[in-house]
Amino acid sequence: MSTRVPSDRLSPHGETYGDDLNSVRTSKSATPRSLGERLHFLVGQVARGLCLLSGVILLLAMGAATCVDVVMRQFGAGIPGIWEAVTLAMRWVIGLALPYAFYSGSHIAVELFTDSLPPRWRQLAIVLTTAVSLVVVTLLAWKIVGRTLDTRSYGGITSDLGLPTYFDWIPLAAGPVLSVPVLISMLWREAVIFASGGQPGSSRERIT
Repeated sequence: MSTRVPSDRLSPHGETYGDDLNSVRTSKSATPRSLGERLHFLVGQVARGLCLLSGVILLLAMGAATCVDVVMRQFGAGIPGIWEAVTLAMRWVIGLALPYAFYSGSHIAVELFTDSLPPRWRQLAIVLTTAVSLVVVTLLAWKIVGRTLDTRSYGGITSDLGLPTYFDWIPLAAGPVLSVPVLISMLWREAVIFASGGQPGSSRERIT
């Protein structure tokens, strides 16, 4: 699902804020004024931190471990369970980055229809698509968490590292679960802007 954040509203870094009267521009060091904006800002910062954790620490660890394993194999050795460990780390990379992908609008979207709408209708489309995204992701989180608990009850372990098999499902559940509060925050904000008569900018303008 596609959601777009117009340029005249709050970014995760605090460049822009919008209220029910006017768009108020502030510096990057500014603090959101209302409680709702502060919560939205906090959610964005947490999502961004998780994304940095997955994109920097985990990817660097995966790359370093893979390089060491390749070198060690030239001497007839290797890191036991490296394939399983890297696969599990990659799952965490995806799961931790997903909330910020929603928050920043960095996912793929089709804009042919929404870009041709009047501003007021385009804002309504943003509210509706955000609501649909929230419903779908919530259902996805519920199903994957259930699958994780089922797998845990089986008591199986992996062949290489001997880890419980449900460990593979935890990062898959983490992505949708962590995305739910992000989408709730986004839906609340888009709905407030629509109800107050606010108009979005170009749907191609995103939070970065």
